[in-house]
Amino acid sequence: MNTTHEASSPVPWPPIIYGVAALTAALLSWLAGWSFEAPEYRTIILWMGKGVCALAVAIGAMAGSRFGRAGTPIPPNRPTTALVVDGVFTWTRNPMYLGFSLLQLGLGLVFDQLWFIIAVPLAMLAVTKLAIEREEAYLERKFGAEYGAYKARVRRWI
Repeated sequence: MNTTHEASSPVPWPPIIYGVAALTAALLSWLAGWSFEAPEYRTIILWMGKGVCALAVAIGAMAGSRFGRAGTPIPPNRPTTALVVDGVFTWTRNPMYLGFSLLQLGLGLVFDQLWFIIAVPLAMLAVTKLAIEREEAYLERKFGAEYGAYKARVRRWI
């Protein structure tokens, strides 16, 4: 069933963007490793990274759960059937993308590779331009004033 004409985009950009960012960071880490070069803080950095990864997974799980309860699909290339504004969506309009960003940041800390961390703002910019701005326009068309009010009270990222 092809329903992409009713969605914000025919392409599910966010997982593609974050996947490419992570693969590029991994390749650059392999070719030209770039660490924090602070072995005396390695244990602290490792645990911070694990904590950030855990937070990322928790945020993503909470957001996915809210979509599931609302009965709306997660992939951005499928039509949205409900506006989700509760739970984790009360403090960020894009918790799944925030989760992807935090996961990449956490992986950079866990693996002691700065390339992963450098890729985070680049991926966030690409997701904003290729996905979020389109999603916002789509949601404004679909939900009108209700989405406008939500957008006015909750920030895009955090």
